[in-house]
Amino acid sequence: MQNLVDRMGISRQSLYDTYGNKRELFEASLKIYRKEVIEPKLAELADTSRSPTELIRNHLTSIAEGCNEMPVGCLMVRTATELPVDDAEIGEIINDCVMLSWQAVRRVIERGQASGEFDSGRSADDLAGCVITSAMGMNVMRRLPGHGQAIRPSVESLIAGLQGRRVEH
Repeated sequence: MQNLVDRMGISRQSLYDTYGNKRELFEASLKIYRKEVIEPKLAELADTSRSPTELIRNHLTSIAEGCNEMPVGCLMVRTATELPVDDAEIGEIINDCVMLSWQAVRRVIERGQASGEFDSGRSADDLAGCVITSAMGMNVMRRLPGHGQAIRPSVESLIAGLQGRRVEH
């Protein structure tokens, strides 16, 4: 809390007057992160001028490689890995974010299935689940020293899986 107060140039009481307590501040932070980080990232997946393969590849590559202006890993994923199982309120915030992501990815996959880019023999929901699960795992792996580039080949394996073809090793 002291770091926040110092960096924001406000009093501790002002922070508590606005957010009530540390927990409420954290919940507000998760909601702001969703609005300012997750939703714009998912909006990129709605670009119908780009191929579904390109959209999913770019989405996963951005996770695998990260970006300089953000800390390594996703705040939602980091919170999910630390979250007590019985924390219903924060769990709901994270679940809503995961479902929003799942729906955005599923729409891209459905478009890819309609165009013949992706395997139509499997449900779009199942394929979206594979992408979301892998993306969350990539966020965790990125936190390990030296693993950012090591997970990059996973992106092409996932794309091949969406397309329904085997990757030769």
